[in-house]
Amino acid sequence: MSRSGADETVRCAHCSLPVPPGLVEDGAERQFCCQGCRTVWEAIHGSGLEDYYRLREELAAAGTRPAVSGRGFQEFDHERFQELHVRRLPNGLARVELYLEGVHCAACVWLVEKLPRLLAGLVEARLHLGRAVVEICWDPTTLPLSAIARALDRLGYQPHPVRAGSAEAQRRDENRRALARLGVSGMIAGNVMLIAFALYGGWLHGMDPAFRDLFRWTSLVLTLLQLAWPGRVFFTGALAALRTRTSHMDLPIALGLLAGLTGGFFNTWTGSGEVYFESVNALVFFLLVGRTVQQRQQRAAYRSIELLTTLTPTRARRLEAGGDAVEVPLEAVTPGDRLEVRAGESIPADGRILTGETRLDRSILSGESRPVAAGPGDPVHAGTVNLSSRIEIRVEATGEETRVGRLMQLVERYGRERAPVVRLADRLSGWFVVVVLGLAAVNLLLWWRQDPRAAVEHTVALLIVACPCALGLATPLAVAAAVGAAARRGILIKGGEVLERLARPGRLFLDKTGTLTRGRVGLVAWSGPREPGRLVAALEAHSGHHYAAALRQAFADLGPVPPAEEVEEVAGRGIRGRVEGHDLLVGSPRFLAEAGVPLAEETAELLRRQAAEGLTPVLVAVDGRHLATAGLGDALLPDAAEAVAEL
Repeated sequence: MSRSGADETVRCAHCSLPVPPGLVEDGAERQFCCQGCRTVWEAIHGSGLEDYYRLREELAAAGTRPAVSGRGFQEFDHERFQELHVRRLPNGLARVELYLEGVHCAACVWLVEKLPRLLAGLVEARLHLGRAVVEICWDPTTLPLSAIARALDRLGYQPHPVRAGSAEAQRRDENRRALARLGVSGMIAGNVMLIAFALYGGWLHGMDPAFRDLFRWTSLVLTLLQLAWPGRVFFTGALAALRTRTSHMDLPIALGLLAGLTGGFFNTWTGSGEVYFESVNALVFFLLVGRTVQQRQQRAAYRSIELLTTLTPTRARRLEAGGDAVEVPLEAVTPGDRLEVRAGESIPADGRILTGETRLDRSILSGESRPVAAGPGDPVHAGTVNLSSRIEIRVEATGEETRVGRLMQLVERYGRERAPVVRLADRLSGWFVVVVLGLAAVNLLLWWRQDPRAAVEHTVALLIVACPCALGLATPLAVAAAVGAAARRGILIKGGEVLERLARPGRLFLDKTGTLTRGRVGLVAWSGPREPGRLVAALEAHSGHHYAAALRQAFADLGPVPPAEEVEEVAGRGIRGRVEGHDLLVGSPRFLAEAGVPLAEETAELLRRQAAEGLTPVLVAVDGRHLATAGLGDALLPDAAEAVAEL
């Protein structure tokens, strides 16, 4: 129970509002202003979400507290960021979509969507669990977007801008329209099918003519609705084929649907013959199902190769005239800007190093895991990682003009190109359309002389049955599904033509790094006792070199590392220091030779073998005596030999 001082006002345990005197429970530990607050409080504690109240107090009391990630998110308030990602509403509010790290369950949705109760000026927060994207509506005059981002970060969900906002929004709108068409089509087709069952039952056991006519006219009205909205896409495609004088598979579909509608309408009007409304509706529904599946597979494959937004950072640290580093959105960076890139960060744009020396991980572009030394005047590329020390770069290209941007454009272009088998299917479906239309015309003429009613029925049946949808849909759907499935497994396929080439005998050339190997430096061979490994890990903890990281990881199973003293790292040679009272040297053979450590003849032979295998030797000496030799390199993947054998 909470009271507000002298006036002894009782506060609600959930919303902190005053509790009406009539609802105060004497002796109760917690008081509630209404049954709704009591229910919500019990639901929160029953779900293990008690941190909600602590976070509410923290957010209310500490508006300037730093975010969990250490970021201030000031770039979210930049005018360029606002232009690209924020949509202004007519009522003065603003709307933005942000991707949230760490979203994993419905409790996350509940917690994020309660944020408007904690921040004044935040109107709405709606979180899409599957996409981990929150849609925020707020008043920019009272609350900056950076404050909302910091609040989300304090909740444990670091926000990021949705880089492909407009295209993604258009795709979502198109998906909604397609699903709406499909849902309406299925509803209409289901009802017409039920009516058809009744008509078939009446045909077998007899039916009053009034009920038969009612069912037929009802089916006709529903079929008109089916063709007027969901089925309109086929008539649109058929008209386009006629305008361009091309044979398109929508043409026989539209003719079949129109013939079925016309024949059914004539028989309904005259009260004789059969109607085909259930066939027309089922055809529209199943064709829409096939097209929806195909579009979803193609878009899934396309999204899987949209890698540019994941290869480059979303922000940069720009150096202003006074030397201060200001975080800005990547879209605000232009050629000629000076950027600061700290150790461990990805380089946001192409350019050249102005100051600083470092090592760069260029595996994203070259595939080689071994870092490359770079200094003033050397070029750097977006997406590569600065491993060692702080550098300043002069920007030369950004976004799609960078090397990685052009690479992604190339991948996207090949992804849009149709495979040869798809082009062949298109050509065959075109000829198929011509043949079907010709057969329909011949069929109509031959039967018309004998029985016009039978001629119409047989022609309608031919047009409906002889639909080239399997040929026109199955082939591109299979290719799109294969490319998408491979992309989800980390295999980037340039286009459908590659799949066809793999299906034919021939030679397969494999890039070693990252394909047959792990794609990163690791301990491949170790000669000598493992006990010194714990001392090596303790000494290498003071180095940022990629070889040091590989050695630390290799001996992580030996337990906690002891402290190291008098550590000295010699660039290009190795590292020395004292660990647990022992003098330790870890480095190249030249480093140990300069320190006066003798090497045995068998060690020289081991070094020659490692060099022949493409490994980099790292020697370990303890108290002036060589004890072990490590062979560092890019190890083969465990299943590389098996995969090559299967291919």
